[in-house]
Amino acid sequence: MSQKPLILLQDVGSKLHNPPPNKDALIRLLKQAASSLSELEQSPPKEVLKSMQPFINAIVKPELLKHHDKEVKLLVAACTCEITRVTAPEAPYGDDALKDIFHLIVSTFSGLRDTKGPSYRRRVTILEMLAKYRLCIVMLDLECDDLINEMFTTFFAVASDVHSDSVITSMKTIMAVLLEESEDINQDLLLFILSILGRDKKAITTAARKLAMSVIGQCAAKLEPGIKHVIVKSMSGDAASSSLSQINYHEIIYDIYRCAPQALAGIIPYLSGELLTDKLDVRLKAVKLVGDLFSIPGCSIPDTFHPIFLDFLKRLTDRVVEVRISVLEHIKLCMLSNPSRSESPQLTAALCDRLLDYDVNIRQKVVSVVSGIACRELSSISPNTIKLVADRLCDKSLLVKKYTIERLSDIYRTSCTKHMSDSYIWIPGRIIRCFYDKDFRSDTVEYILSTSLFPSEFSVKDKVRTWVRLFSKFDKVEIKALEKLLEQKQRLQLELQKYLSLRKMLKGSDASEAKKKVMICFRFMSHCFTDPTKAESDFLLLHQLKDANVWKILTTLLDPTTSSLQSFKARDELLKIVGQKHPLYGVLSILSIKCSYILFNKDYVKDILLEMELNRSSSQSCMNILVTLASFSPLLLSGTEKDLVHLLEDDNEVIKEGVLHLLAKAGGVIRKQLGESSSKLDILLEKICLEGSWRLAKYAVLALAAITKDDEFKSLSVLYKKLVDMIEKKIHLPSVLQSLGCIAQIAMPVFETQETKIQNFIKKDILGCSEKARDKTKESWDDRTELCSLKIFGIKTLVKSYLPMKDAHLRVGINELIKDLNSILSFGEISKDIKSSHVDKAHLKLASAKAILRLSRHWDNKIPVDVFYLTLRTSEFGFPEAKRLFLNKVHQYIKGQCLDYKYACAFLLDLKSHQSVQKEKLDDIIQMCQQGKARQVSGQSDGKFSVVHPEYILPYLIHALAHHPLFPNIDECKELKAYEPIYRKLYLFLSMLAHGDENGKPGTLKKDEAISVLSILGSIRKSEDAIDTNMSKNLYAICDLCFSITKRLALKQEDLEEPLAHVSLPHGLYVSHDKKEENETEKDKKETERDKKEGMKTEGQTWLGEASVVAHFESLSIEANESADSIIIDDLMKDIEDTDGNEVPLGKILERLKARGARDRKLVKKGSSPVPVQPAVQSNINKDNNNINNVDTIVVSNGHDTTKSDEKHKRKPNQTISVSMVKRQKPKVLSVFDDIKMSDLEDGNNDGSDLKNPKKDINTDDNIKKSGPVRKRKRTRVAGLLKCTVTEAESQKSQHTTDLIGKRIKIWWPKDKELVSFLYLVRMIIVKY
Repeated sequence: MSQKPLILLQDVGSKLHNPPPNKDALIRLLKQAASSLSELEQSPPKEVLKSMQPFINAIVKPELLKHHDKEVKLLVAACTCEITRVTAPEAPYGDDALKDIFHLIVSTFSGLRDTKGPSYRRRVTILEMLAKYRLCIVMLDLECDDLINEMFTTFFAVASDVHSDSVITSMKTIMAVLLEESEDINQDLLLFILSILGRDKKAITTAARKLAMSVIGQCAAKLEPGIKHVIVKSMSGDAASSSLSQINYHEIIYDIYRCAPQALAGIIPYLSGELLTDKLDVRLKAVKLVGDLFSIPGCSIPDTFHPIFLDFLKRLTDRVVEVRISVLEHIKLCMLSNPSRSESPQLTAALCDRLLDYDVNIRQKVVSVVSGIACRELSSISPNTIKLVADRLCDKSLLVKKYTIERLSDIYRTSCTKHMSDSYIWIPGRIIRCFYDKDFRSDTVEYILSTSLFPSEFSVKDKVRTWVRLFSKFDKVEIKALEKLLEQKQRLQLELQKYLSLRKMLKGSDASEAKKKVMICFRFMSHCFTDPTKAESDFLLLHQLKDANVWKILTTLLDPTTSSLQSFKARDELLKIVGQKHPLYGVLSILSIKCSYILFNKDYVKDILLEMELNRSSSQSCMNILVTLASFSPLLLSGTEKDLVHLLEDDNEVIKEGVLHLLAKAGGVIRKQLGESSSKLDILLEKICLEGSWRLAKYAVLALAAITKDDEFKSLSVLYKKLVDMIEKKIHLPSVLQSLGCIAQIAMPVFETQETKIQNFIKKDILGCSEKARDKTKESWDDRTELCSLKIFGIKTLVKSYLPMKDAHLRVGINELIKDLNSILSFGEISKDIKSSHVDKAHLKLASAKAILRLSRHWDNKIPVDVFYLTLRTSEFGFPEAKRLFLNKVHQYIKGQCLDYKYACAFLLDLKSHQSVQKEKLDDIIQMCQQGKARQVSGQSDGKFSVVHPEYILPYLIHALAHHPLFPNIDECKELKAYEPIYRKLYLFLSMLAHGDENGKPGTLKKDEAISVLSILGSIRKSEDAIDTNMSKNLYAICDLCFSITKRLALKQEDLEEPLAHVSLPHGLYVSHDKKEENETEKDKKETERDKKEGMKTEGQTWLGEASVVAHFESLSIEANESADSIIIDDLMKDIEDTDGNEVPLGKILERLKARGARDRKLVKKGSSPVPVQPAVQSNINKDNNNINNVDTIVVSNGHDTTKSDEKHKRKPNQTISVSMVKRQKPKVLSVFDDIKMSDLEDGNNDGSDLKNPKKDINTDDNIKKSGPVRKRKRTRVAGLLKCTVTEAESQKSQHTTDLIGKRIKIWWPKDKELVSFLYLVRMIIVKY
C-alpha cells in the first residue's frame, strides 16, 4: 500500500486539532482526507490504524460534526463513513460519537433530492457505502430507532424516477437490512412503510411507492405478522391509533399483493368475510379490491387466493345489481390482463351463466364484457361463447337485443381484421335472421350489413370474397331473410322513385290527384320501417322540405350506377344538411341506407363475376348471390351481357344453370343492351331447351321468354313446334317434357294449339307403359327405373298445364287430370293393369301426391274428398324416404302460404308407424298459426295472408281419422288397444295447441283455446258425416277421445263449463243433424233443449266416453306427459339436496316440507288447477274406492287426497270437481260431454261464426236445468291433511293411523336420498287412508 495516503492523513489530522477558521481551507483539508481514506483497504494492519488515529480523533470534534456549513458536514460525514468502513468490524468510536456520526450521515441523504447539485455524487457514495458494507447495522446496536425512522422517511421523501437504479437499490438494501436484522419490527416504522402504499396518493412519488413495495417484497416473511395485525385491525374498524385510521387497507393489500402475495395469507379469511358481508358498501369495496388484484397484468392467481377467487365469482349472483356489475367489469379487466391465464375457462363460464340474469342491465353488461374481450383478444373467447351471446338477440328486452346485434357486428369486423373470420362466419347469418324480428326488421339489419359489418379498410373485392364465403354457409332461413330484405328494399326504391316523379307534378293541373298518389306512396314506404305510423308522419314532414339539395341527393342514391363510396359521401352530405338535431335526422339516416345501393352495387356484380372466373370452386356461391341480386335488383346486371353469354358457353353445369336463372330473372332489363349478342343467345337457349338436361331446360325456357318478351310469343311458338316434333321422335324426352311444361305456364295460348296431342302422348306412350317385374327383395328407394322418371316428368307437365301464370281458372279438363292422379294414388299407375315395381309405384304415388298439393292452390274446390285423403295418406308408404319427402313438401308449401292448413293432417295419419312423426315441422306450422292469431288479436296483421287459427285443422283431422281404413269398427271392436294409435295422434296435436315451456314440455290449454276446441267438438256432435252417414259414429267416438284429452290438458277444469260457440264446419265433410230443426217453433226448440238436458243419454255419445275408458287412455305413457307424482318427488329431491350436492340436515328438510305443504294448501284455496294424479296411482285409487260405499268424489291437489262424504251441500256457482269417481253398480254408458253445458251449443245454420275465428254465442236462457249422471257437490274448505269420511266401523279400524296426523314423531333420519321417495309414498298412503 502506498504511504502517501497515510502521510496525508497524519498531516490533515494534525491540522484539524485546531481547525482553520477559513471555510475554504477546511474544506480543502477534508477533501484531501476523504480522498486518502477512499484509497485505504478495509481492516488494515494495526500500524496503519495507529498512524490514522490522530485524524480519527480529530474528525469527530464537535465543531466539525456540528459545523454550520453543509459542505463541511458532508465531507465530515464522508470521512467518518470511510473510517467506519476501514475500521470495521471494530467500532472506531464510542456509542455517543457513533450516534452523532449516523445523525450526520442521515442528514446528508436529504440532499439526494438535488441530482444536479455538485455534492450529489458524494452523497451517493455515502449511500452506497452504507448499503454495501452494511454499516447501518450499527444503528440497530445503538438503538437509534428514531434515527432509523428518520432515514426511512428521508429515503421515501427523496426517491424519484430520475435516480439511477443503483441509488434506489442502495436505499432498498439499507432498509431491508435494518428490517431483517431487527428483533422486533417497530410498529410506527411498519405503519409508515405501509402508509407509502396506495395508488391515489399525490404526495407520494411512484418511485417511493415502488421502493416501499420492493422493501416489503424482500422482507415479506419478517413483516407478515405485522402486516396481518395492521390490516385486520383496520378491517375491524379499530382506529385508536391516529396513524392507523389514516391508512387505506384496501390499497395496502393491493400493493402488497403485487410485491409479496404470500404476506397476505393470514388475511384471506377476513377478505372473504368482506365479500360475503351484508354491508353493501363494504361488499362493493371488497369486490373492487379483489377484482383489481386479479386484474394485475402479468400476475397469476396464487393457490392461497383460490378461495377468494371462487367467492369473487359467486358475487355474480349477488342480490344487488351494482355488485354484479362491478364483478363483471373486473372480470373483463382480469381476462384482458392475461388472456392465457388458467382461470379463463372459469371466468368465461361465469359470464355465460349471467347471460340469463333476470336484470336487463346485467345481461347487457355481460354482452358488453364478452364483446369487449373478444374485440381486444379474440382468441381468448371461444366461438361457442359468442354463440351464447348471440342468443341474446332473442332477449325479451329491446335494449339488450339492439346492443347485442351491434356488438356481434363488432366481433365479426374484428375477426375479419385479424383474419379469423372462418370461426365466426355464422354471425352475419344470425344478424340477417333478425329481419324476422319485429323489433329489428330491415331498419337495423340493413344498416349493420351496410355500415358496420366489414372493416373500413376493406375494398369492394374483399367484401365480395367475404360475401361469397358467407353465402356458402347461409341456410335456407337466412337466404330467405336476405331475399325478403332485398324485396322490401326494391319496393321502397320503386315507391320513392314514384314519389319523386309525383313531386314534380304537384305544381301542375292534376295536383290534387298527385297528392292522393303521394299519400299512397307514403303509406307503402312506411310499411318498410319498423314503426310504420311514425314513418308515415315523418314522410309528411319530409314532404314539406324545400331544400332542393335533399331531393337531388336522394335521386343520386337511387341511381344504380352510384358506387358505394359515392353513396356514403352523398349520405353524409344529406345528414349534414339536415343536422343531427332536426326531427327528420333519424328517418333520413335509415332512408338513405334503404334507398341506396350501398349494400350491393354494380361494382359487386363485376367482382363476383371475376371471382367466379378465378375461383371455380366458389361458382355455386357466386351464382347464388347473382341470382338473388337479379331477383330484386336486376338493374345491377346491366352491362354484364357479354360476360353472361360467355359463361353460358361454359361446360360447368352449375355455372350454366346459374346464368340461365339470372337471365330468367333479369332478362327484361338486359334485353335492350344485348345488341348483336341477342341472336347468339337465342340459339344457345333454344339448344338447351331441346338437347340440354331437364334441370337446365326449365330456366332456359324462362330465360328465352324474358329476353324475347313479346305479346305474340313468336320465339316460344317456334320452340314449341320443335319440341312437339321431338316428342314424336322420342328423343331427349325429360328435357322436352320439362320445356313443354314451362311453356304451358308462360304461354298457354301457344300450348293449347297442340295440347291434345301432348296429353295423349303422355298418357298412352309414357304413363301407359309397363315395366318388367323385378326381385322385390332387392328393391330400395333409389332403384327407380328410367321409365318411372319419365312418367314423373309427364305428370309434372300435365300438372303445369293447369297452373298457368295467368287465368288458371279459365282452364277446362281439370277433372280428368285429377281422375288420373287418383288412379295413380290408388294403384301406383294410371291403370291397375299396368305392371311396375313396388319402388316405381311408390315414386309415382309420391309424385301424384305432390301434384295434388300444387293443384290445390288453384283447384282445391275441384279435388274430391277421397283424393284429398289418399294424398294425406301418402306418408303411409312403406318407404320412409317417401314419407319424409312428402311431409317436407307439405311443410314447405304451408310455410310459403301456398297450401291450405288442412293438409297438415298428413303429419298425423300414419297409424301403422310407431315412429314419431316430424314433430318439429308440425309444431312449426301450428306455431305459425299461433303467431298469425296473436298478430290478428293485437292488430298487427298486415292483411296480406288470411289468418288461420290452429284449431281450424281439428275438424279435418277428425274426419280424416274417421275415414281412415285402419279405424276400428266402433260397434264391433271393444279392444282399447286398437284405439291407442288414434288417441296418441290426437293427444300430440292437442298438446301442440297448448303453450309449452322452454324445455319443450307440453303446456296447458288456455281458456280460449279449450273453448274453441270444445266448440268444434260440440258442433261436430250436432252434425253428421256428409259423405257417409254411417261414419258419423266414428266422428263422435273421436270427439269423445278429443274431449278427454282436452280435459286432461285444460288449464282450469272450470273452463270446460263456459258457454260454447257455434262453429261452421267444412261443408263438404259435415252436414247438420236434422234440417227440420230450422222449421221448428220457438216453443218446440225449448222443449227439445229441455229434453236433451234432462235425458240420461246425450246426443251422439259412444262407449269411448265411459270413465273407465278415459282412465285407461290417461294411464298411457305418452312422451312429454310426466306424471304428477314423479314431478313432486323430483322437486322433493331438489329440496333435500343442497346446491353443492351435500345432504341437507333434517331440520331444514322439515322446514322445506312444511313450506311446501303451506304453499300447496294456498294453491287449493286460490282454486288453482290440481296436479294430475299419476295414471297408475289413479287406477289403484279407482279400485280401492269400489270398497268404500260412502265416497262419491275425490279431489286430488298437490299430493293431498281430500274425500267428500255423502252429506248434502249447496253448490257454489261455477264450482267444479277436478276428478270425478262414481261407484258403478252396473255398466252404464257415461258420456264425457255430460260435464259440459252442451245446451249452450245453439242449433244454427252455416251463417254462424267462422271456424277460423270462432266467437261465442252466449246462451241467455236462465231456466236451463243442470243435469247429468255425475252430481257435483259443494267443495268444502280444507287446510292441512284431511282424512276420508268413511263408515263408522272403518273409522274405528283406522283410528291408529288418524291419531298420527298432526303429531310430532321422533325418527332416525338416515342421509339416504333414495329413502326419501319411499318415505314420501308412505306419507301419501297414510294421508289416503
